[in-house]
This record gives sequence, C-alpha cells and structure tokens, in this order.
Amino acid sequence: MVGSRMRRAGRGLAGAAMTCLLAGTVACSAGTARSEESPSEGTPLRQLDGAAAPSSAAPSSAAPSLTSPSLTTPSPATATPPAVDESAVLAELRAVVQPAGVSLDAVVIDEDATALLSTPDADQPVPSASLVKLLVVQQLLARSAAGVLSLGPTDLERMERAITASDDRAMSLLWDAHDGAALVRSAAAGFDLTGTAPPEQRGQWGEAEMSAADTGHFLAALTAGAPGGETLLGWMRDASPNAADGFDQRFGLLADGTAGALAAKQGWMCCVAGQRHLHSVGVLGDGRTVVLLGEAPSSASFAQLRRALDEAAAVLVAGTA
Repeated sequence: MVGSRMRRAGRGLAGAAMTCLLAGTVACSAGTARSEESPSEGTPLRQLDGAAAPSSAAPSSAAPSLTSPSLTTPSPATATPPAVDESAVLAELRAVVQPAGVSLDAVVIDEDATALLSTPDADQPVPSASLVKLLVVQQLLARSAAGVLSLGPTDLERMERAITASDDRAMSLLWDAHDGAALVRSAAAGFDLTGTAPPEQRGQWGEAEMSAADTGHFLAALTAGAPGGETLLGWMRDASPNAADGFDQRFGLLADGTAGALAAKQGWMCCVAGQRHLHSVGVLGDGRTVVLLGEAPSSASFAQLRRALDEAAAVLVAGTA
C-alpha cells in the first residue's frame, strides 16, 4: 500500500454498516448511519517498501461456480510488454497520497493480462464498499446464462442499477433474494480470489472484503470472456454521473466526467473501524485494467479522498501507457 493504513480492529462490531456521506450530510445504506468526526492531525504514514423480493429461483448457494478455467485471466503474452518504470510511478503515487493522509492499493494490468504495476500491499483485503456488486451481478448473469437461474425483468433492472447508478437498495434486494454471501464465496472460489470474502456481519454487504490484486484479476477475466462479462462491462460503461443516493461518481478513473469506452465501477463508504473508503476501478479503452482502492481516517473528508484518487488515477494511466 502506498501511504498509511490503520489496523482495522472490531470490523464485525454490532451495528456496523455501510454508510455513504455527502459533504456535510449522511446517507445510509444497508445499515445504521455513522456520523462524521471532527478532523484530527498527525496521522502516521507508512513508508513505501519497494427486505428481499420473492424469487422463483432455486437458492443460489447450491449453484455451481460457473467460471470456466479457460475464461478467467488469460496466460501472459510471450511478447515483451512496453517498459513501465514501476519505481518512478510508485514514487509519484506516494507524492500524491501521503500529503493527504490517504492509503492506496493499486494494480495495473495490460490487455494481455500482464501485470504492469502493483503497490506493495495490493494483495491485502480491504472493505469493498460497492465493488462487491460486481461479483454478485456477474454470478447472477453466469447462472442465468447456464440455465440454472431464471432472472425476471425486475432482477435485471436491479442488477443494472446496482452497477450504473450504484443503487444500494437494488443491491440489498438482490443480496437478500439470491444469498449474496454465497455468491461472493462462489466468485472467490471460481476466480481464485484469495483476498475476497463476504462480510462477517450478516447483510452488511459493503463490508465484504476484496484486494486490489483480486479486483484486477476479476476485471481482467471479464475482458477475457468470463460468463456475464460482456453485459457487466456494458453496464459499467454506462455509469451515471450521480449515484442513486446523489453521490457524484465523477472521481478517480471517471474524474473527467465521461465514461465512453471506459468501463468503470466506483465505491465509497464510511465508516468501518474509523476508516473512510473511496474506490475507482475499471477497464480502459485500450484494454488496460486499472484498480485504485483508497482508504483514510474518518477525520479526512471525501473531498480530500477524491482529490487524491483523481491525481493517483492520472498518474497510473499516464505512467503505464
């Protein structure tokens, strides 16, 4: 991780919940709201080391993984990829995030599934916020394509809104109706996501954990033809400027406000174990997969995190081109 990370103690505390905060306001999803705390100084920096809708489907927990081994991340290409000065790019990232007190896990993978860059702690799990929606929706699409699950128009509408508008209510209904925890476990097993797990507290889907490395691996598999990938990437390309809760999604990879060929998913949450999270992940038009998972103490504002992710995204995209 570039920057600092506070140890997350008590992740499963009763009443823990996914909470979305706008500047000066609190919007809750899937749980109890947490209020903002007054800013504090002196955050240490770690140095760079080198209720459910009824469903006619059978319980999802009994469904197979549906991630064909040949359609997960492809084998690295034999050709030598373009040179990337990883140490220089990591130094630029550190210069961007450290002054803001932000911790950042990042991964960049090229169109041939060759890793171009990875921060030191990219394999460490962090709360996923809305990124877990990607796993749930992919698993539902895969089951539908295999004929083991019948998805109605309402299901499909909720799935699309969970991705394009990051609709938390739609996600909560899908999670409850189709056993979201089982879907996350199935995706983790099928895609070999070693840092991914459902939330410890039942129903608090935003606290499901993923790592930057897992997220990059999963997105690369979508581009390689994993079941449901084409539809899911299409919805990611249609990300709305504002989420269903009003949160401005134009940050990180979407900082310029236009998605276009970029397929992106954003995530935000406060506060798990006193930490605020802001994530931006996606597949660029040239096929590169870029993952940014940001974390800062809750005393920091989303505005601070947004600025840091905007600058970090620009560094990663330019530095790995």
